[in-house]
Amino acid sequence: MKLFKTFLDGLRRKKLFREFRTLDSASDHSVQVDGKEMVMLASNNYFGLNTHAEVVAGAEAALRKYGAGNVASRLIVNLKIQDELEGALAAYKQKEACLVFSSGYAANVGVLSSVVGEDAVILSDELNHASIVDGCKLSKATTCVYNHCDVAHLELLLKEHVGKKILVVTDSIFSMDGDRAPLEALVGLKNKYGFILMVDDAHATGVLDTHFPEIDICLGTLSKSLGNQGGFVCGSKDLIDFLRNSARAFMYSTGLSPASCGGALAALSVLDRETEMRERLLEHVVYLKAGMRKLGLQVEGDYHILTLATGTNEKTMKCQELLEKEGVFVTGIRTPSVSSPRLRITAMATHTKGELEKALRAFEKIVSVVR
Repeated sequence: MKLFKTFLDGLRRKKLFREFRTLDSASDHSVQVDGKEMVMLASNNYFGLNTHAEVVAGAEAALRKYGAGNVASRLIVNLKIQDELEGALAAYKQKEACLVFSSGYAANVGVLSSVVGEDAVILSDELNHASIVDGCKLSKATTCVYNHCDVAHLELLLKEHVGKKILVVTDSIFSMDGDRAPLEALVGLKNKYGFILMVDDAHATGVLDTHFPEIDICLGTLSKSLGNQGGFVCGSKDLIDFLRNSARAFMYSTGLSPASCGGALAALSVLDRETEMRERLLEHVVYLKAGMRKLGLQVEGDYHILTLATGTNEKTMKCQELLEKEGVFVTGIRTPSVSSPRLRITAMATHTKGELEKALRAFEKIVSVVR
């Protein structure tokens, strides 16, 4: 259709057309792309758990016992392993109860579109994930965006809406900037103003301790640090009972597959036991960050997500191309997905020192492009 062609031609002119970069292997610390081995620096698989022997075995055992899929909404067909996973996640997040969704996107949309309505106000960080933005739109609540991690601006908005039902929502670690929300300060404001506090822990689970009892609604995903697929919400028993009976993204969606549940249960067990993985991940981040800065690259990020400003979309894709040629898999992130073009770089606990050194040699090739 002409409408589609016009749209796609516009994307190509602006260097914004997106295509798949297909792996011939599991998304591990080292991957195969068109037969070429590459160091993976674009994955959310921060601890490498998607290929961990116990995690794979957990998925296989659940697959054999329960079959390939849930084949219905959980309000029709509910599997014991789903209940077990929810119990384990609630315990991990130190909350009363948990509800598992088909994805983190579905969890955010499901919660925000059901827990508040047009009589409420949502105050949302300006760099929150797209799933939060979409959930706010579906909620029909009045949504006000506060400046990124700006507690003073948030408090000004809170004062403007005193007496109303207010929900404040933020990522804990921001997926495209790698910085951390001021959770302690948000908890202080909650104690002062009495709003509902909702935190999306998608990129923080296992990496950062965000176990604040004052957080009313804690979201997360199984698809990042836990190496599987799906999303979850933890909170009070009343909250979870409410969502089970009102969140359309849960009620009218097929339940999470048994393999994902079994794999995630095993991943939680490994994460709880192998605590050194977190230290190893952060050591690798420090090494990579220091090495890039030594090359003159002003890489930013507080934890395991690093960002490198590239200036333009064209430079972004040139950097991606050069890195791929050197055997390093990094994804260029372009506007309008982010406010400014960048490379998003993620280390893994399972990287070897040799792989990180190879990555730094590759980054040296892009110094002249980003300056």
